[in-house]
Amino acid sequence: MKNEPLKIQLIYVKDKQAFVKEEGVLRLIGKPIELANKWKKEGIKLIHIIDLDASLGSSTNFDLYNSLTYLINIQVEGVKDEKLLEKLLSIGARVVVSLPTKIDLRKFEDKKKLLVGKINAVTNTESVHDLILESESKEILELAKGRRLIVFGEKKRKFEAFGVII
Repeated sequence: MKNEPLKIQLIYVKDKQAFVKEEGVLRLIGKPIELANKWKKEGIKLIHIIDLDASLGSSTNFDLYNSLTYLINIQVEGVKDEKLLEKLLSIGARVVVSLPTKIDLRKFEDKKKLLVGKINAVTNTESVHDLILESESKEILELAKGRRLIVFGEKKRKFEAFGVII
């Protein structure tokens, strides 16, 4: 019997507020802390956060993430600043890094289990623990062998995924 993949809730965060994207438009859904409490009660174990502020170089949502890590596991995508990456790892947040990256991830070897690589082409993945597959090819799947794989829910999978972002 196959294990059911972990359901991972996806939200966008901007100005400490949570959004979902529907037909390309962001729609406000509330405060991330309140949503995390609700989702935890519903059995969600991990929230995938796309931080729209961090993708512009801002670390204004860090205190929010610090609070969320006391409630639920989170992984934050959009981090471009090495200092923010380091701070997130220090509070136990998982950090999603698009690969290849200019950040030297070898500096974070002691926190490697918290690093998640997001890939859509064959690239070096040795500095990350888990992988998010944006696209599927024989080469990418070969590269991903022995890793926990996370995929987006709408993709059809020909392999067993650790988690599905919903």
